[in-house]
Amino acid sequence: MDEQLLYGYDPLCGWCFAFRPTMAAIRQAYPDLSVELIMGGLVVGERVAPIAQARDYLIKGLEQVRRTAGVSAGAAFYNGLLKQGSYISNSEPPCRAVYVAQQLAPERAYDFADALPEAYYGRGLPLDDADVMAGLAREYGIDADAFLAAWQSEQAKHGTQHAFQQARLAGFNSYPTLVYQHSKQRALVAQGFARPADAVARIAALRTG
Repeated sequence: MDEQLLYGYDPLCGWCFAFRPTMAAIRQAYPDLSVELIMGGLVVGERVAPIAQARDYLIKGLEQVRRTAGVSAGAAFYNGLLKQGSYISNSEPPCRAVYVAQQLAPERAYDFADALPEAYYGRGLPLDDADVMAGLAREYGIDADAFLAAWQSEQAKHGTQHAFQQARLAGFNSYPTLVYQHSKQRALVAQGFARPADAVARIAALRTG
């Protein structure tokens, strides 16, 4: 059967951080379904700014994430990036890292991408730092030198912008968004947060419907 899941995702999206257990449950329930990452760029253009400008918004939003999903950002995020305030919030560098992972190690790209929200919100790591990103690539078995060379290339920057454009043309404008695709037919699984059991059941219904 020609089936896959299309996952609209952004590394800086707090609700994508909350959605990680849901995606883990889906992948465990349906190991035969491949997942294609769709990155439209949540924090780009005029939204790019020092994280201090979004401090109150993030504190409120992450509290809502905690209450709704039971997933909490770590002290390293609150006491590091958020408190210090100078980190430039920009989705392009980590999305470019995912793009590069897809080119260099497609079999590991999903796991690498899934780790980025945890690295950011859980571990408080800056996702625009070359040493940090090389270390994360190494954790997932991607050659760090090759990764850095590609991540810093103009080709990767252009490729990431093209991925953003294609995502928007395909209608992925909010995150997380999960779509089930069978042949050329698409059906929405979740737009925004969904609990693991609900998302698994929704996919089951779509596969048997």
